[in-house]
Order: sequence, then structure tokens, then C-alpha cells
Amino acid sequence: MSQRASPIILIALAGLVAAGPIRAEDSPRARAGSFNLGVGTSMGHSKSSAGVGLEYRLDSRSWTPREGGRFSLIPVFGIARSSKDAVFGYAGFRSDFNVTQKWRLTPGFAVGAYSRSGDIDLGGPVEFRSSLDISRAVSDRVRIGVALSHISNARLYDRNPGVNALTFVQTF
Repeated sequence: MSQRASPIILIALAGLVAAGPIRAEDSPRARAGSFNLGVGTSMGHSKSSAGVGLEYRLDSRSWTPREGGRFSLIPVFGIARSSKDAVFGYAGFRSDFNVTQKWRLTPGFAVGAYSRSGDIDLGGPVEFRSSLDISRAVSDRVRIGVALSHISNARLYDRNPGVNALTFVQTF
């Protein structure tokens, strides 16, 4: 195993330990946030790399129609690191849409800062991330799923190759 892969594995294991047994609370907190841990790979480039990410979602309630049919945009903050030492920190919004009682779709959009190191040149430091997660509840506070995301600079710079990532996620 390479030295670069060691931190990624340690972060993933720490997330799994943190998501261990969860006890029910007498009165759940309104607007309790959640963490989303992801492990995956970039796709569509000859220089693909593995990665790990951690996202904090300020509100873990799912979408329910409000008066006038409006939905909630929930703030998120995250950081992702590739096996080639690239780092992407971001802030944005997401919405949860319950498909069934257990299945949920979560589209999201964020803007962030990208530090390339030895990974793919995305054109510049300002990048945008769009994502779509599909997840399944395995308990009251734990979900597992898969996410597809795209990061690009929306043609802010001359170079705009963009990168797609497929990630396995656990929300707790």
C-alpha cells in the first residue's frame, strides 16, 4: 500500500467508527445536521484517482411540500481529497426528496476552491460542483448510497476539462 493511500484509508475507517451504534433520543433535536462520508474515484480521464470526502449538512430533514409548494435549500460544507493530493473545499446547498419511505434523492450545487497538487488541471482555483445522491435508510440516522458529481469551472478559465466522480456514501 502506498503512503498516499494511508490517510484516505484512515479517514474512511474513522468515519465508519464514528457511525457506530446510535441510540435513540427521547426528543430528537429540530434541524439536527448530519455528516456524509464518501469514498470513490474520478471517471472519464486518463489520470483517474481515488478520493475521500467529508460533508456536513446543516439540516437532515427531508423535503416536504410547504405552503405554495416551495422546498428547502439546505446549506452544506465539505472537503474532498484525491489520492494524488488534490484538495477541494466547498460550500453550497442541497435538497432531499424522499422517493419512498427508505429511498431518497439528493441533488446539490456548491462553489469551492481547488488545489491541484499532482492531480488533474481543472483550469483554476474556483470550481463548481453539481451532484446527485441516491441513498437508502438503514436506520433512523444512517443512510448508505451512491453519488455522482461533476466539478468544473463553468468556463471561467481557458482550460475547463471538468471531472466526474462516482462515490459510495454513508450519511450519519
